[in-house]
Amino acid sequence: MLEKLISGRWNIWFAALIGMLLVAPAMNMGLMGDDYLHWSLLTGRATNTQPGSFFGLFTFADGSQKANQILMDSGKLVWWASDHLRIAFWRPLAELSQKLDYLWWPDSPVLMHLHNLFLYGVMILLVGKLFHELDTNRQQAGTATWLFAGNMLHVFAVAWLASRNQMLCGILLALTVLAYHRWRQGQSAVYGVLAAASLVVGLFSAEAAIQTMGYLLAYALFLEGGKPLLKRLLPLLPFIVIVLAWKATHSHLGYGSYGSPGYVDPSSNAAGFLTSLVLRLPALMLAQWYGVSSVMFEQLDRPVQYLYAGGATLVLLGLFYAIHYLGGFKSALVRFYAAASVIALAPACAGYPFDRLTVNSDIGASGLLAIVLIQVWHRRSQLKGWAQGSAKYLILLIGLIHVVVFPVGKLVSSAMMKTINTSGEALGALALPDAGANSSLHYLLLNAPSAEATYYFPVTREYHGMHNPATMHALGPNNQALTLTRVDDTTLRVDVPSGFKGTITRDVRLQPFKVGDTAHMGGMTALVEALTAGGLPQTVLYRFPDSLDNAHWRFFAWNEEGLHQVTPPIQGQSQIGRASCR
Repeated sequence: MLEKLISGRWNIWFAALIGMLLVAPAMNMGLMGDDYLHWSLLTGRATNTQPGSFFGLFTFADGSQKANQILMDSGKLVWWASDHLRIAFWRPLAELSQKLDYLWWPDSPVLMHLHNLFLYGVMILLVGKLFHELDTNRQQAGTATWLFAGNMLHVFAVAWLASRNQMLCGILLALTVLAYHRWRQGQSAVYGVLAAASLVVGLFSAEAAIQTMGYLLAYALFLEGGKPLLKRLLPLLPFIVIVLAWKATHSHLGYGSYGSPGYVDPSSNAAGFLTSLVLRLPALMLAQWYGVSSVMFEQLDRPVQYLYAGGATLVLLGLFYAIHYLGGFKSALVRFYAAASVIALAPACAGYPFDRLTVNSDIGASGLLAIVLIQVWHRRSQLKGWAQGSAKYLILLIGLIHVVVFPVGKLVSSAMMKTINTSGEALGALALPDAGANSSLHYLLLNAPSAEATYYFPVTREYHGMHNPATMHALGPNNQALTLTRVDDTTLRVDVPSGFKGTITRDVRLQPFKVGDTAHMGGMTALVEALTAGGLPQTVLYRFPDSLDNAHWRFFAWNEEGLHQVTPPIQGQSQIGRASCR
C-alpha cells in the first residue's frame, strides 16, 4: 500500500497536499517582524523609496550615514550599529506579490498566509516533477518528493509572509532545472530559452535564485557524462552572463550588505564571506540532515562557533563517508544531488543563518537521501559486521529523522507558531505601555531580549492600535548582565561585561570601536569608556539633555514576565541586574 502510494500516478499531488496540510496550522500566525514594516509601506503609512524597487520592502538600511543617523535618532537602529550599515535586498517581483495581498485582502492576514501556502504547494509539485524526470525509478523519485514535502525546516519559510520570496525562488529554481534538463536531453531549444527566462525571473524574486547555478553546475559535472568537460560547461555560459549582469545591476543600484556581521556580501567582503562559509555551512547542513537547529548559531561567541562548526563538519563527514562506504556515490544521480545541495547552500551562508535557508538545497538533499535510504533498506540483511552495520544504522537513523521526526516536527512547530509569535510580541513591543496621543515620552530599554529588534517596535505597536512614544532606544544589549550607575543628574553609566554585541548591525572586524567613540541618539549621546578583550564596547556613558528624573524619560527592564517600568538609581549609586534592575 505504502509503496503504491509512493510510486503511484498521483504521488506528487498527494505529497503536495500533505506537505501543505502539515504547515496549515501556522496559517493563523498573523504578522511578524518584517511583515509589520511591509504593512506600513504597502498601506501607505510609510515610504521607503529605493532605485529599482516598487516599495522598498527589503531595504532596512541603505548605507547612507545620514539615513542611518535618522534611524539612530528615533531608536530604530541601535547606537552601536555601523553608521554605514547597508542591508538592502532587490526583490521587485516578490514586492509585487505581496502588494497583491493588500489589494485583494488587505485586512486578512490568514488569506495572505494561504497565498504563501498555495505557492508552497506549487513548489512541491514542481520539485516532485523534477525528481521524476531526473530519476526513472518511480519509488526513488516518489520517496524524494515525500521527504521534501515533509521537511520540518520549511515551516518558517512558508509561515512567514516576508519569506514568500523563498517560495517564488524555489518555484523558479525547479522550473529552470526542469527546462535545462529537457534542453540538455535533446528536446527543443525552446527549453533552453525557458530555463534562462526562469532564472531571470527568479533573480528578480530573491537573491537566493543564484542557488540555481549550483544545480546547473552539478548537472553539467555529473549528469552529462561521456562528453568533454568544456562541452558540458559551455551551455552554462548564457546563465553565467545573466547572473553577472544581474549582480552588476544589483550593486549599481546600491543593493547588498555592508558593515553587518549577519549579512556578508561576497562582492564587498570576500574574506568575511569565506569565514561565514566555513562557519555557517556546517551549521546549516547539520540542521538539514540531523535537525539540529542553526537559529542560535550567530549568538555564540566566535571561538564557540569554530568549535561548533568543527564538530558539525566531523559529524557530516561521518555521514557522507557512510554513504560512500556503502557505495551510494557510485550513482551519477546521487553525486549530482550531493554536489547540488552543497553548492546551492553556499550562497545562503552570506545571510544570517536560519533553518529556512535550506529550502532550495533540500531539493538535492531529499533526492540524495531517497536513493541511498532505499538502497540500504533493500540490502539491510546483507550489511553485516561492525563497519557495514555502523554505516547502515547511521543511514537508517537519518532516514528515521526525515521520514518520521521531521513530518511530526513540522506539524507540531506549525501549531506552535502563533503562540510563539504572539507571546514574543506580548513580552516585547506590546508590553510597553501606550504612550497616548501626541506623546513626547521617550522609552529607554535597559536589557531588552533583542535590542536590535527595537527596529520593529514602532510599526508592530502601530499595527495593533497603540500610540508610540517620541523615541524608543535600547541602552543595553540582548538581556545581558549589566551594572547601571547614576553618575549625576543627567548621566548614566552602563557596564556590560560581555559587551554590546551587534549580531546584525555592526561587524567590529570591519569597523572597530575605540575608547572615546561617541554616538548620537537624538538629544542623547553615548560615549564608549572601555572595551572588552574582543573589541566590543563594555562601559558606556549616556548623557541626557535634562534630568533623568523628568517624567518624559521612562526606563524599562526585562524579566520573564516581559518589559516593565523601573526607576533609575539615585545619584552616586549602582544597580546590578540581568532580567531586571531594582
